[in-house]
Amino acid sequence: MRRWLPPICLVALVAVVWALPYSPNCDSLARGDDPAITRVGNECIRLSNYAERLRIIERGIEQAEAELLTDDHSLDFLRLWHDRVISFGPENVALADIIQHSALYQRAVANGHIPPDEEVVAVRDRNRVNSESFADFVELHKLAARQDYAGFKEVLERTRHPDLKDILNTTSVSDFMESFEGSELALGELEKALEEGEAYLESIGRERYWNEIYPKELRREMAVAMLEEAILDASADGYDLYAEVPRLGWLAYQQEALEEVSIELTLAAPPTVSVDRALAYLTEVRRQEQGELREEYRKLLERREERRRLTPPPPRPNTN
Repeated sequence: MRRWLPPICLVALVAVVWALPYSPNCDSLARGDDPAITRVGNECIRLSNYAERLRIIERGIEQAEAELLTDDHSLDFLRLWHDRVISFGPENVALADIIQHSALYQRAVANGHIPPDEEVVAVRDRNRVNSESFADFVELHKLAARQDYAGFKEVLERTRHPDLKDILNTTSVSDFMESFEGSELALGELEKALEEGEAYLESIGRERYWNEIYPKELRREMAVAMLEEAILDASADGYDLYAEVPRLGWLAYQQEALEEVSIELTLAAPPTVSVDRALAYLTEVRRQEQGELREEYRKLLERREERRRLTPPPPRPNTN
């Protein structure tokens, strides 16, 4: 029996190693043109993903600062977002977004929330048509400003943009044209967005983006959306507060997913990013949203109590 002990121990050791959670060595991928900068659970996050998210956030800050020059109280939510991002730093907010999305995506995969290929292709194709016909929006704004009805109608007849075609099913060309008039700021923003989008697609190759990069990201987004829908449905069937405000259940689930995943920066991570700061940002965002939802729940109970108070009691049965 003793001579079989070493092989048995070896088999047991191999079994234990395989049973351990898979944790890729992202430092080994931290070289080259697109290094991995962090590990979230069993996924290595590359610099290109982080840089793209940071670019979007910095663009959002620019737009927010332009809009916040006005004294419009309806933009208080935008001011709160802007101040929070500045406080934690755009670099850490970008990392926070990636960490949360990666943790939730891994949960979605583990729970079987994977969109079928046909659905991913259908959404991608629709979004590609939207993107390629976005220039029609810009052209329609210019034609409306010049009161060029014939040109406006011609663009609408040739466009492939599904949203524009859907609007035309319920709106006349003249009414549609009127809705575009007097929007100089919107036109400037549209032109800038079109220019940036064209430059971005050209920089990485249009076919590569639509056939390789975008489908992967789209699949991830759809999987997380499927997970969120499942959690919201489960929360609505749950107890007390979650049943009344299902989004609180989704917030609690996000917190749980982040607490259970291991997160480490690699040697290639930018020196400006911090896992602690990124997680602190996510905690602050959830804390604010939880507060808003609990206030919404409190008002719901107040309205319910007011209706109960004002509703006359049912007539007492006649026992005579």
